[in-house]
Amino acid sequence: MKKDDIKKENLKEEIESWKNKYLRALADYQNLERRISENRLEERKQAATEFVLKFLPVLDDLLHAQRDLENPGLNLILKKADDILKSENIEKIGTKDKEFDPHLMECVELAESEADNRVVKEVRPGYRRGDKILRAARVVVGQI
Repeated sequence: MKKDDIKKENLKEEIESWKNKYLRALADYQNLERRISENRLEERKQAATEFVLKFLPVLDDLLHAQRDLENPGLNLILKKADDILKSENIEKIGTKDKEFDPHLMECVELAESEADNRVVKEVRPGYRRGDKILRAARVVVGQI
């Protein structure tokens, strides 16, 4: 082989080496950007969850007031609060007439009922975000 051919071959190998280093660095950077974005999203979700957990007792008080007062203005406030929770992908855990599930519910009382091991009354609603339970529902469970 000629000297020029050897030089060309060495330059091609060096170019290929730099190209591979560049592609690896680019992939590392893109992975870093993705991880940072995921971390920010997770931090935002965590902050929203912490706020909601602090807000739920206030919402409970509003629900108790609604049961006692039947005020249309209060209904509107509760609807808006529900919409805010939904916008954060937080939903109430459905308990009415459901079979008691200790993973989603906390039994605070047993009551005589034809519906054995079924929820007969919800004392306090529970909430979840996806599969994560933010707060278990407190319920009265029927027993024969």
